[in-house]
Amino acid sequence: MSNLQLCDTLYYGRPSNQTLAAIGSEFNRRGLSKSWCDTETNKLYLTKTIDWVAEQVEDKEDSEEEASAVVLPAN
Repeated sequence: MSNLQLCDTLYYGRPSNQTLAAIGSEFNRRGLSKSWCDTETNKLYLTKTIDWVAEQVEDKEDSEEEASAVVLPAN
């Protein structure tokens, strides 16, 4: 399990076939803490949000480029 999976299982109710004692033992062995879990989870949400906003801006720029017409000089 990754560190975030351990956090999700121990604190946020992620289902697992392992006992909470085993998960807690591994959590402590890796030196993790609740504050580390909260920080990493917030980073994950923040990164996903930034990626989404960047994609929206990129899509808007692409649609504006497609919509603009090229003006040719009159002969």
